[in-house]
Amino acid sequence: MRIIKTPWKNELLELVSKSQKSIKITSPFVKENICNDLLLAKPANTKLELITSFKLMNLYSGSLDLKAIEKIIQQNGVVRNHPKLHSKLYIFDDEKMIITSGNLTNGGLLNNYEYGIYSSDISLVTEAVTDFDSILNNEKTGTIEQRHVETVRQILAKIPKSASLKFPKYDIETPEEIDDVLEVPENSIASTLTGWKLDIFNCTNALPNQIFTLYELNEFQGFLKEKHPSNQHIPDKIRQQLQQLRDLGLIEFLGNGRYKKLWK
Repeated sequence: MRIIKTPWKNELLELVSKSQKSIKITSPFVKENICNDLLLAKPANTKLELITSFKLMNLYSGSLDLKAIEKIIQQNGVVRNHPKLHSKLYIFDDEKMIITSGNLTNGGLLNNYEYGIYSSDISLVTEAVTDFDSILNNEKTGTIEQRHVETVRQILAKIPKSASLKFPKYDIETPEEIDDVLEVPENSIASTLTGWKLDIFNCTNALPNQIFTLYELNEFQGFLKEKHPSNQHIPDKIRQQLQQLRDLGLIEFLGNGRYKKLWK
């Protein structure tokens, strides 16, 4: 075990290049140029799994590059979305790991003062792998596919860049409700969605609070039944489409039937 300090990009890429089976990464923020270097260094048959925080605010602000996610997917990598992710963990062949404060960005690898540890202790690495797999398969974690990237790109194109982001006021809502909520122009999201996704988005958008429950959303079953009279499984369809909205970075699963809208 030893200390890892900035800059550590070269050390990361060396570990990537020597990985023969798998690379597992948790990083909320990922930049395209760093992703390019990582994919170039990675052996072709080595599996790459990334857990990140794929939500509208991160994508709009540029903390998470959509093109980086797209390139990983296009090279047969696995990308998962866990909105509450904050850890930065890098595991190589389930044998070595780096736990650090540094994201997969220029700042995290080169410019900021980041600090962490490298370890090849098999008991520690095994525990980290178990935790990684637990997050990977958690019900709050979604899978990002190329179709999600394309839809999100359309949504972002309809949200103008501004000099400063507009946040809801703290005296109206709790910090939990305003965190990572992006104020968007009316119809910028709805005009991109179709079918059931649009119906569930509109129902969710009609709810007054950022944080809502499945019980509240189920109140729209009558309305949805009128729109889709042949569907006999409306509650299942609602849950399915909530997962779809989560995978677009629009909904966060809070657990126990609670959800958060990531737009306002």
